[in-house]
Amino acid sequence: MTRLRAAIRLVVLLAPAALVAACGARAPPRPPLVVLPDTISAPEATRLGDRVYLEFDAPDGDTDGTTPGDIEWIEVYALTTQPTDLRPREEFSEDWLDAATLIAVLPVRLPDDAASAEPASAASEPEPRLADMLDDVQNREAATGPVAFFEVVQGDAVTVVERLTPETLVPVTVGDPDEDDEDDEDEDTKKVRPMPLVSPPAPEPPIRSYVAFAVSSRNRLGEPSDLVDVPLVTPPLPPGPVAVSYDSGEIEIVWEEPPTFRLPVQAEEVESPMLESTPVVEGPEPSAYVVYDLAASGDPDVERPQRLDEPDSEASYTDGDPTFLETRCYAVRVLDYVASRRLQNESPEDGLQLLGEASPATCVVLTDTFPPAAPTGVIAVVDTNGISLVWDDNGEDDLAGYVVLRGTPPDATLQPLTLEPLVETAFQDTDVTAGRRYVYQVLALDSAVPPNASPLSEPVTDRRNGVDC
Repeated sequence: MTRLRAAIRLVVLLAPAALVAACGARAPPRPPLVVLPDTISAPEATRLGDRVYLEFDAPDGDTDGTTPGDIEWIEVYALTTQPTDLRPREEFSEDWLDAATLIAVLPVRLPDDAASAEPASAASEPEPRLADMLDDVQNREAATGPVAFFEVVQGDAVTVVERLTPETLVPVTVGDPDEDDEDDEDEDTKKVRPMPLVSPPAPEPPIRSYVAFAVSSRNRLGEPSDLVDVPLVTPPLPPGPVAVSYDSGEIEIVWEEPPTFRLPVQAEEVESPMLESTPVVEGPEPSAYVVYDLAASGDPDVERPQRLDEPDSEASYTDGDPTFLETRCYAVRVLDYVASRRLQNESPEDGLQLLGEASPATCVVLTDTFPPAAPTGVIAVVDTNGISLVWDDNGEDDLAGYVVLRGTPPDATLQPLTLEPLVETAFQDTDVTAGRRYVYQVLALDSAVPPNASPLSEPVTDRRNGVDC
């Protein structure tokens, strides 16, 4: 007898007492309210190639509002089924749980602040050791494959990763198959209504469904989460290799379109004298691209790679605000929306989505090879102490400073007048000789290592005439 069947029997035993109390008759004291762990909010399931990422928040309370809750561990189950016209979707039930496979057991501990505030009590039950729990998991009948086992904290985000294998792709029949055969025979005996002569709809793809629930220290199961599905059709092919180019302001990446990429049936509206019509069978939704920076993502066997932007049909992407000396590794996946008649009233974004394998990643170390602009507005003025120069501020964010160079005609070979870049936009040359002509130019340096030098400014010329003003 499964734990779910035991819970149902408890409800049946308590029902007569509830009926007697409702009639106003005197009844024995009611049993105490059964407190269970809170229900896990609907998980999010994402399939990326042969990995499925199931993400949800670990509950942090009980059904009576107590926090932190009495939560010992979380169990996650998965089941592959084949939707049909008569059974478009399996609902969670005892039969579903009996047929499902255990894919994760997650011991739950209190948050650090709650654990430190909880008083020690000799009468309290000792916490089970993780090793004992792991042994119990490995001996479970429902654990037919690898089972994720790691500790989580109440209220924290949880990610369970399942690797799809050939065994997980085989649909399983829920319940007694003989009952389904009898139902099919009854349907065959019914009168078939005339139907328009159209092609039969495409068969539904197999789906893999997931459910999660928490278990208390008294082995009481919380209510199961909503079932979430991923399609088990062949993933779309990955795009071609990514080409990366960049400048000081943005990064541009482009890639090759794969042969399986589904384009819109009609990309542009075309005026036609024909009457408007509605297709009998809707065409598939067009594919889209999803871009990832693998350098910014964690281990794909532990957490889902985070996309950089919303899916888009263009075979290019612009990533703004590059940070030099950082490493970027770009890869692209194709997103297909899998048609499902049971989701016909929902938008494609809310239906079954399938992301294929990633394209070959292209990694670049963003190197600053872009010099500042040449300084402008350079002016030379003779004064009593020498020749003073001023110029306009370049305004670049990564500017390190300016270098003033001087030459003497006729060859006017330029030599720097400062050992370090100037932060100010002014300089006074006091090492001048009366009556000699001088040529000045200014360049800017940025903060790159080594620094990039700008082109030289326009030259300015002035003569120290030897007259003190």
